[in-house]
Amino acid sequence: MFDDSDIRKNQYIHGIGLLLQRIRESTIQKYKVIVIDNTGVKLESYLHSPDYDVFYTYNNGLWTSNKGRKELQDIFDCIQHYCIRDTDFIVKMTGRYKIQESSEFMTVIRDIEHVPYDCVIKYGSYSHPVDYKVNDCITGLIGMSCYYVKQIQMPEENECLEWKWAEVTQQMDDRNIYMVRTLGVEICPASNSYFLV
Repeated sequence: MFDDSDIRKNQYIHGIGLLLQRIRESTIQKYKVIVIDNTGVKLESYLHSPDYDVFYTYNNGLWTSNKGRKELQDIFDCIQHYCIRDTDFIVKMTGRYKIQESSEFMTVIRDIEHVPYDCVIKYGSYSHPVDYKVNDCITGLIGMSCYYVKQIQMPEENECLEWKWAEVTQQMDDRNIYMVRTLGVEICPASNSYFLV
């Protein structure tokens, strides 16, 4: 029998595999891929691979119905555990998503060591993306310097984490924000149906 957990497992395997392939095809020299699993430590998991680290947290058990709060705590815990420096550039991608070969996002971050961007972002929501700065963004694929990631405020119970990522960009010089026209990633928020943004 093929249930939803099998679907999600295959989505993660495929999504992470595509990300690794895109990185190998790029000219990015220094990088570390970290997959975060917030359901606790497992001795055996389909996520285990020599190609990346798996960082386990127990944040899925936090007393909140806001998944964004859990996700942001995962990121903060990961930054602390790996001693990620303020000057390091963090790319956050949802593991089930499929990055395209022609991704504008990947084209920009290939040279991130030589380009002074504090953020690579697509503003607006996934259902209404825009080409200008607003207090919403797509976080299924986003890049930001660690210094600013650490400035993101924990959302209230009824707030979207996407608003908080966008809000922190108000602190940045607009010249240091790269607004992609398209991310070049297939996403499936709250469903198993993919569409390109």
